[in-house]
Amino acid sequence: MQKKILYISQCFPYPLDGGGKIKTFNTIKTLSKYFEIYPIFVSERKATEEGLKLFRQMTSKTKVFVTKMMSENIKKNYFKLFWNYIQLRPHFVYQYRYKPAFGYIKKVIKEWKPDIIHIDHINSSQFLPSNLWFKLKLGYKPILILENHNINHFIFKTRYQVTKKIIRKIYLLIEGSLNFLYGFVNYKRFDHVFCISNAEKNYLEKYCKSLSTQPLVYPLEKASMHKNSKKIFDILFVGYLQWPPNEIAIKWFINKIFPLISLKLPKTKFHIVGKNNPNLNVFNNCNNVIFHGYQKNIDTFLQSSKVFVLPFKTGAGVRIKCLTALQNGIPIVSTKMGIDGINLHDKKEFFLAENEKDFANNIIKLLLDKKLRDKMSKQQIEYFQKYHGINHNKNFIKNYLQICKMK
Repeated sequence: MQKKILYISQCFPYPLDGGGKIKTFNTIKTLSKYFEIYPIFVSERKATEEGLKLFRQMTSKTKVFVTKMMSENIKKNYFKLFWNYIQLRPHFVYQYRYKPAFGYIKKVIKEWKPDIIHIDHINSSQFLPSNLWFKLKLGYKPILILENHNINHFIFKTRYQVTKKIIRKIYLLIEGSLNFLYGFVNYKRFDHVFCISNAEKNYLEKYCKSLSTQPLVYPLEKASMHKNSKKIFDILFVGYLQWPPNEIAIKWFINKIFPLISLKLPKTKFHIVGKNNPNLNVFNNCNNVIFHGYQKNIDTFLQSSKVFVLPFKTGAGVRIKCLTALQNGIPIVSTKMGIDGINLHDKKEFFLAENEKDFANNIIKLLLDKKLRDKMSKQQIEYFQKYHGINHNKNFIKNYLQICKMK
């Protein structure tokens, strides 16, 4: 008889328009082959019939709570922000708080009696009942597993470092500090934590008793790149554009880097794929900057792009878009943060650039030299297959099955 996993996540992970959603979807897909899973999502988006159909194929039950709270602009609800701060709650976490979900989750735990409760991202740990509740209502405590996407306060720390506005700095300092305290308390609750990188594992060793990394991050599907496809797109960026690190990266690239490229290669075009962000509308009329919006299938862009850019100055964790570029053999130009958690070699699998001039020059070099692009593409695919190929997903399952024996 299969063991039962109650899987709690902060978003409904379909369509697959962001790294976190891809990671969540594919983790559930992988675990469903070995366990009976009951996923509960507290999401800012409604579940589409197509998405629910996919989950019915993987799980016996699925529940989606829809709340607009997490997609609300802070400027439109300062009261909620201050109310959370008065209670020493990080707003970034408690914007996901949805009261109907608490009672439902407790009811499922009492009636369904899961062997494991899998929390997808530390924010969702707020939905966990206390250890005393488990003892009184169940007579046992399920194995508690956290699949961590990133260290929250790292995100706010990096945003604080690049922000110049005083009021925003104050907000980021408070939010980062409260996220640190939230993590300090909640990481200790779990029997095991799956980290996204060795750097995060090293940090969490101070708080957690059982840790491992997911070297693959998620079970990637086979790349669909065609060797003879024409490279019709010059520079490509793919991501969930409403995620602040992505927004900041695009603004920096368009304002500071792309003009330097255009001076030497005026016909070069920058292609951006991802759900529209109103904060980026100011760039809609920029010459040779093209927003393609959300694309259900990005194969055409992955097959036909010359350079993939990761101009990140803020954020945390591993950028799944980096793995996607590696898998498809698209030459990468990136900051250190853009390839964080992935052990790439400069000038081999990617070009490192920490300032505007180096970033622009490396892109120009790649655009002008097809042999260089082809060489890097080959090295990227070899690297991906060696360190992030589908076989590495066996390590995740092996660890997971071993953890299940703890009970």
